[in-house]
Amino acid sequence: MLWSRPLPALPADAPQQHGTAAADPAHPLTRLGLFHHQADEDAYVRSAWADIAARLQLLGLAGGAVFVLASIVDWTKLHGTPEFWQVLLARLAVLALGLHLWHVAGRQDRQPAALRRALVAFEIAGIVGFRLVNLAYGGYSPNQGMSGLLMVLAFYTFVPMLSRWNFWLLPLSTATLFIQSAWWYGASARDLAALAVIALFVHALGWTAAVRSARSSRQSWLERLRLDREMDERRVAESNLRHLFEVCPVPLVLSQQSDGSVLRLNRAAQTLLDPAQRHTAPGSARMAGFYADEATRSAITQALRSSGEAGPVDVRMLTSSGQGLHVLLAARALRFDGKPAVLTSLVEITERKQREQALARQTQTDALTGLFNRRGFFDRAEALLQAQHGTLPSLLLLDADHFKRVNDTHGHAVGDAVLLQLSSRMAAALREGDVLARIGGEEFAVLLPDTPLGQALHLAERLREAVARHALRVHGVRVSMSLSIGVTALHPGERRIDAALSRADAAMYRAKQSGRNRVECADAAA
Repeated sequence: MLWSRPLPALPADAPQQHGTAAADPAHPLTRLGLFHHQADEDAYVRSAWADIAARLQLLGLAGGAVFVLASIVDWTKLHGTPEFWQVLLARLAVLALGLHLWHVAGRQDRQPAALRRALVAFEIAGIVGFRLVNLAYGGYSPNQGMSGLLMVLAFYTFVPMLSRWNFWLLPLSTATLFIQSAWWYGASARDLAALAVIALFVHALGWTAAVRSARSSRQSWLERLRLDREMDERRVAESNLRHLFEVCPVPLVLSQQSDGSVLRLNRAAQTLLDPAQRHTAPGSARMAGFYADEATRSAITQALRSSGEAGPVDVRMLTSSGQGLHVLLAARALRFDGKPAVLTSLVEITERKQREQALARQTQTDALTGLFNRRGFFDRAEALLQAQHGTLPSLLLLDADHFKRVNDTHGHAVGDAVLLQLSSRMAAALREGDVLARIGGEEFAVLLPDTPLGQALHLAERLREAVARHALRVHGVRVSMSLSIGVTALHPGERRIDAALSRADAAMYRAKQSGRNRVECADAAA
């Protein structure tokens, strides 16, 4: 119900003063269906002027004309008497006030007060005119009473009620009819009783209909005002949100939840994801095209469907030109234009990710050779073992023979260069996917994924020969090097390489004890 809500703000043409606020905001209308305050009533009349003016122009013109045309009947009854001219003047006066009402209703300046006065004046003139006609005819007639009540009923049902006078003048008209009929003409009690019954019916029906019409029209106007205000507030809010969306320094992407088509990119997101402006039209791109990893996109989509939000999570994405970048992504499901949508915020962390990766490389990489260090080798080996499903891997442990002699004879600079060349030769002899690491001063390890022991022995011999076949030339110095290699295969159930590394170390020690520059197998010895 409208009564449970405050009176909405009035239009711009309504007087903005203290009197415009209803005394009781929950009940802005009186029992007659009119507004408590005149300023509110004036605003309503101006708003509904087209309908009100059209009805009152018709009332003034047609009512005045009909009242004057009735003088033809007067001529048949009263011609040749002074009363005829008196009645004619009264009818002409009613016509003049009807034309005045027609003129005021048709003015462009829309003055509600002038319209009310013109309507009240026309109603009073009609009441007085009817009474004068009755006086001129010189006696009571049931037809006169019925015509008077029909006029009252017509006013109730057709004339818009603009003030309390419009309601109270109609019972006053009927009261003067009864006074004139009873006191002036001495109408019989039977005629007066019949007239009273009809008058009560007319006024009860007409008054109720007029009040309901007045209340309904004003309630409809208030509802339109409320809806207009809500629409204005919504437009302002949407405009503010669009502005905030555009100027927000955080990249924001609004997309449809159903197919992922991008509805909006704010400026920051445009700069981040589409600097070439290839996707400026709504729906010209899909979020799936910005993800570098389909599995990540599927996981985020599933999280949105299940809980309505996802992240924050590190995600690798692609720009419209295919350039990769890392972002911290957070997404939330919402509704946009009545449809399910997703708002995604992106914070670029590419530099941070690069720093993290550089730091990880530093902690897991040997500074001299660029190979994995001991920590990196163990981490990489553990990851491979956790994902192992086929043939078990094998492990090589290698030691550069007599490396201390190189350092003592030629210096540490040559020794470092020798380690670099050894690393290069071993890496060239290995397969793609094999993990080579420097885990000590001159000690190296190789993890051979999905490699049986026999194949591992073959690879170990190839490494040994690659180093021993040709001497190294470092800073103009010819240095001959060889490797002692221990080989083992991981046993079923081993998820760490510690035990295998111990077996390979024992095999490598036997290789050294047996004269160096050779390959020993831990499993064969066992």
